[in-house]
Amino acid sequence: MSSAEASPQLLYVDADENCRKAVRGAFEPEWTVTAVESGGAATDTNTTDVDCFVVSPSLPETNWQSVYESLTASTDVPFILFATDPTAETVRQAFRLGVDDVIYTASDSGATTRPAPGVGSSTDPTGDTGTESGVQSLDAEAVTVQEPSANTSTAEPLDGVVGLRTRAESLVAAHRLDIRDTTLDVSRSLMSAADDEVDVKIEWALQSLATDLEAVGCSLYHYDEESGLLTEDFGWRDTETPDGPASELLADAEIPDSEFPGFEEQLSQFEAVCYDATTDDAVFDAEVGTLLAVPIVIDWQLAGALVVTMAAPRRWSASVRQQLTSVGEFIGYTERRRRRRAELERQNERLEQFTSVISHDLQNPLSVVTGYLELVSETGDVDRLDPAIEAAERMETMLNELLTLAREGRAVGDTEPVAVDTIVTNAWDGVDTPTATLETEGLEPMESVEADPTRLQEVFENLFRNAIDHVGEDVTVAVRATDGGVVVGDDGEGIPAAEQKEIFDHGYTGGGGTGLGLSIVETIVEGHGWEIGVGDSEAGGAAFRIDFDP
Repeated sequence: MSSAEASPQLLYVDADENCRKAVRGAFEPEWTVTAVESGGAATDTNTTDVDCFVVSPSLPETNWQSVYESLTASTDVPFILFATDPTAETVRQAFRLGVDDVIYTASDSGATTRPAPGVGSSTDPTGDTGTESGVQSLDAEAVTVQEPSANTSTAEPLDGVVGLRTRAESLVAAHRLDIRDTTLDVSRSLMSAADDEVDVKIEWALQSLATDLEAVGCSLYHYDEESGLLTEDFGWRDTETPDGPASELLADAEIPDSEFPGFEEQLSQFEAVCYDATTDDAVFDAEVGTLLAVPIVIDWQLAGALVVTMAAPRRWSASVRQQLTSVGEFIGYTERRRRRRAELERQNERLEQFTSVISHDLQNPLSVVTGYLELVSETGDVDRLDPAIEAAERMETMLNELLTLAREGRAVGDTEPVAVDTIVTNAWDGVDTPTATLETEGLEPMESVEADPTRLQEVFENLFRNAIDHVGEDVTVAVRATDGGVVVGDDGEGIPAAEQKEIFDHGYTGGGGTGLGLSIVETIVEGHGWEIGVGDSEAGGAAFRIDFDP
């Protein structure tokens, strides 16, 4: 018999024999009840299979607090304090310690009651009864129940120990809740999902979990460390149930991490957060709350959180928290798999680009080399080698650019502060420019930029080669500083406005170039988080503007 089907077991501790008999009569035979008269007898009892502890605060030889600490030291099963006319301090202390509920009998009425929601309960560890939800007044001697108003909840009258049993059954049912079947279904569904099915499967998973947990909402947030925001990507809400405090807490689609419950204390440490939104004072390591957030970790980085919200506080057992954590891990695995597939697709696209250029664009210079070598072989005229050498050099340039483009899965490596004027000088020296002219303006006083120096130099080298290829070897290239970036211009004829939108497309060339250089430039610039645009230079030619701080 599974734990969910087994007869629940109760350990009841009370010095009053009549109370022990009454509890037995109310719980048995559906429950197995072990009733003992002292704290010592309780701690000597084998509690391995106990589903609920009920303890009287009036015990001989020891206090109930010690019994609570001893019984709950190695288990998270529900604990109820059952008393007659407890003092306000007893109620407050009980919920500060973490007792699940306090149920008590008012001696003048014979009715059993429990604190109103939000008053002296585990949702209100301070015991402050001055809140709007509070309708009970706790004095130093007894607990009384005031008349309910239209806008407040009231204490729940319970029928003697039968009321105690009702509450115990509710707590045990919540503790025994097992969502393993749903967890397995969700896990299998996500693992088998195609990339275009993932979003639908996640939405289904959230609804399934919320239904099992009787939650009012279940959401998936992604975390952006740079902006410090948690943004809701997916969410399911029960439209028939009024939103509770936890739903109001997460009403915004974007939440700064500094305002997200328990982020610094636990979520950022890859630990689940249990939070009670019905109080101002939150104990994030408690087991009772209106909100549970479990972290989603991808490649050892916090990627987001799976958040379950309830209309009222509930107990979150260790098993439920662990099962939800497993779902979070599978969602993280699914997202990591989707990212890797997308990266493989990008790499395959680069390989296709590489092979298409190899098979087509290299044919022309290869034919030139072959043709002139054949002429030299036939005529012995070595002067005909010059065009062959030029064609071979063009092939070498094209291959280098293709290899750069093919490895742009990591367009930018490690970055460091670099001086733009130094990078520009090195790039100009790296390009064959015997008759071309470089003019610079305002580069030396520029602040350093955070960049991969090798990649940034490639940007300028390609822009310089582009100018030479399209204007001629006697081109004048001007590099000047702007507010937040640089402009690289030439004195050629410029680029027609109709072609400026496609200038960075792979394979585009206005003639004379490989059609790859500007594609590489855009990839590297955007890999740094910058922006690049094209327009007209002051000399009437083409001008490429790079914004380092877009």
